[in-house]
Amino acid sequence: MDISVIIPIYNVEQYLRRCLDSVLRQERISIEVILVDDGSTDTSGKICDEYAVKHENVHCLHVKNGGPATAKNKGYELAKGRYVAFIDSDDEIRSDMFYTMIDLGDANDSDIVCCNYMQVNEDGCTEHLNHTSEEYTLNQSDAIKALLVKDRIYSQCWTKIYRRNMLEEHNIRNPEGLKTDEDFIFNIQAFAVARRVSVVDKPLYIYTHRSSSLSKDYFNKHISKYIDNRILRLEMLEDIIASQHPELTEYSAYHCIFYYNELLGRVCMFPDIYSDSRVTKVVRYIRSHRDVLMRYHSRLGFSKIGAYLILYSPQRAYLYYRKKKCEMA
Repeated sequence: MDISVIIPIYNVEQYLRRCLDSVLRQERISIEVILVDDGSTDTSGKICDEYAVKHENVHCLHVKNGGPATAKNKGYELAKGRYVAFIDSDDEIRSDMFYTMIDLGDANDSDIVCCNYMQVNEDGCTEHLNHTSEEYTLNQSDAIKALLVKDRIYSQCWTKIYRRNMLEEHNIRNPEGLKTDEDFIFNIQAFAVARRVSVVDKPLYIYTHRSSSLSKDYFNKHISKYIDNRILRLEMLEDIIASQHPELTEYSAYHCIFYYNELLGRVCMFPDIYSDSRVTKVVRYIRSHRDVLMRYHSRLGFSKIGAYLILYSPQRAYLYYRKKKCEMA
């Protein structure tokens, strides 16, 4: 079996058939598809059962809702392929995606293979079309660096395939129960042990950008847990870099500032937590890496004025400034 494709599913009846049909159209490879219905309350579960009956290489699990990370782990327990892929149930893939990636991975004996993607918005407009069509292979350190700065390697699991024996050897799994940031946490663990990583810089994956998706909904309803997840993600990154790749410390700080800045852009809409100790911890982190902030401020999402404000203005004043900017956008 060339590849096991694991698809966590929760209330996506509008998109699910399109997704499954695209996976089943894969060319020139042997494939198994593992559907994990994560407690859907719409007809998604019935659609999964329908496909499992019609296609002998489609398997279906129905589990109590526990979030995408837990659902992926449940699906992984059944995987038999040489490679493993995780894709989102509201997206679709090109018919040559897995053949192209497996062929490159086998040719270079790579533990992870990455591709690029195209974004389709709800209005049908397409974005993220920056690709070169190049194929290349990176050593461990260069691959981690590319992941941290998003140099043709992105945080999501769905732009990657993983050699299953690598995941098994190092017991790499998704962090149970997480509903945000789980993809990056899985990836930094995998990249930290991958000997080689290949990249095919073509938009083989078609990402559906939905304003009502789980991750976009989650921070509004569970801002405290969202803060915890983001801090977990970045503290785990710093621990891995410090212990295994200290030469990448500046790139780690770059990544942390970028995503802490994104977090503050969400926290600013909740004035009652402006003085939360976790928010203070985030602001202190950014201030403690002043050199990285000022060197790369525009790439990290800060104007020069914004960079100076977070460094030198009171925390609450800075967050009110961010709130006003968000309301004017």
